Amino acid sequence: MKTSAPVSSLRSDVAVLSALAALLLVAHFAMGNGYGFHRDELQFLDDARHLQWGYIAFPPMTSFCGRIAIALFGISPQALRLPAAVVNALSMVITGLIARELGGSRAAQLLALAAAFPTSLLFSSLLQYNTFDMLAWLVVCLFTARLLRTEDPRNWIGVGVGIGIGVLSKYTIAFPVVSLLAAVLLLPSQRLALRSRWFWLGGLVATAIAAPNLLWLAQHHWITLQMEHSIHLRDVRLGRGNGFFSDQLKFTLLACPLALAGLVSLLRSARFRLLSALYLGPLLLLALMRARGYYLIPAYPLLYAAGVVVLERALAERSHWKRLLVRSALLGALAPNVAAVVWTYLPIWPVGSAAWNWQMKNNSDMANEIGWPEFVAQVAAIRDTLPLADREHLGVLANNFGEAGALALYGPQYHLPTPISSTNDFHPRGYGAYPPDPVIVLGSHLDDQLRNFESCSVVGHTVLPYGVHNEETDDEPEMLLCRHLRRPWPEAWSRSQEFG
Repeated sequence: MKTSAPVSSLRSDVAVLSALAALLLVAHFAMGNGYGFHRDELQFLDDARHLQWGYIAFPPMTSFCGRIAIALFGISPQALRLPAAVVNALSMVITGLIARELGGSRAAQLLALAAAFPTSLLFSSLLQYNTFDMLAWLVVCLFTARLLRTEDPRNWIGVGVGIGIGVLSKYTIAFPVVSLLAAVLLLPSQRLALRSRWFWLGGLVATAIAAPNLLWLAQHHWITLQMEHSIHLRDVRLGRGNGFFSDQLKFTLLACPLALAGLVSLLRSARFRLLSALYLGPLLLLALMRARGYYLIPAYPLLYAAGVVVLERALAERSHWKRLLVRSALLGALAPNVAAVVWTYLPIWPVGSAAWNWQMKNNSDMANEIGWPEFVAQVAAIRDTLPLADREHLGVLANNFGEAGALALYGPQYHLPTPISSTNDFHPRGYGAYPPDPVIVLGSHLDDQLRNFESCSVVGHTVLPYGVHNEETDDEPEMLLCRHLRRPWPEAWSRSQEFG
């Protein structure tokens, strides 16, 4: 892969790429309201109302952007998901710019953006940290490619910015960072970077951006790393990483040949070989760790960008009509990828339709967007059956973050007490101003709570509308009323931190 300075101006390329990426915003405003908040979004939303430099379950970036969105536009799924749409549109533009750094023409840049569109559409369907994680990976890729093309070491500053953003977004940024550093050390042509002050300044920039979160982690005894270790062990135990390699085919689908072509071209390029480490390193590390397949998704836009540049070079001597035919064929091959994402992951189907029922049965994410207001209404109905004396010090204990987040969001309209939960960041907020008694307990089993309380009984079962089934209805459907905790609340609470 040979390259020279881009022919078109950066400003005009960004303008054209941005115009096409804006289609993602159009899709968001057409479909972004969804069926309702997702379980994970309820946690991000609650944390957005308790801003800090870190959270037990994740770094601060996602909830911070969610806070901006709801402050500007109010609380709704469409408002909360707007940052995801904007950031993914930006990621698509960066994918096109990576192709530009690799020597791609305007047409190649647009094809690279189109290849990244299905992934961006998928990540825009919810507010999640994967969105900001992919942006960070792509910033690192862009400035590494620019560094290799121009041989200007000042681009290490941009790499550092990407790493810093990654630390604030999702700690899986460690995989491309470790891979990049290992490749710099192993490739003789890259070791000179260690002698450049810009390399070390890039490291300082990354550290400065990440410092508030790193200080928060240190002050909280690195609890997020403990949480991630616990969740990883759970995932391994449940076999969620068993399909790691087959997942790569599922997530790339008909773009897989393009990605393979891009990887081969990077490996064969003396100038850009370092970039291959940003895919191969995470691939190897994640596979060895038995991680979940989607962790590698942010690495694919780099390969798509490299693949379309190879394609464009192969077509350089062909006629205009042959180039147009091949480009059209590529876009046609990518169209089923878009269709698969729309069918499976986007909330576009009428409730009760065949496609909607298919989503509810085959996509747990979609099933986790249904029924949260109704769930809270059921809790309020249980409260209303209690004598007035019991309501004075009533507590509502939720055993997972989705239930707690839903109660925090929808509970005030029913004048329910602020929910308490031992899961993630709900735990540090405590059990309230008074030891609650009685307690409505959700997301647990009667036998488990009889060990904690002197008396406990089933007073209801979670039922979601339209016959939807998820964790609330199938795993822990019992709604319990419990009285008289067997240990003092301060003692019990201090030992109750859970991860989810």
